[in-house]
Amino acid sequence: MVIGYVAIHCDVGREVQTYERILTTSHVREASIVMGIYDIVCKIEANTTKELESTVMQIRKIPHVLTTMTLLVL
Repeated sequence: MVIGYVAIHCDVGREVQTYERILTTSHVREASIVMGIYDIVCKIEANTTKELESTVMQIRKIPHVLTTMTLLVL
């Protein structure tokens, strides 16, 4: 299993809407709205790195997502 955390920066005022959409994305196991440079952090659990990469790409296509940073668990 491959685990990654994704920090997401989104448009101001669209955090809740974006958060709710992220929760419906396959392989996303949990998500939280946070304060700081990023607005949302989510945990992805996938079978392969390709699957994890595909999930991150799905998140990046969600409206109002501006930037992401992915951290892979070793």
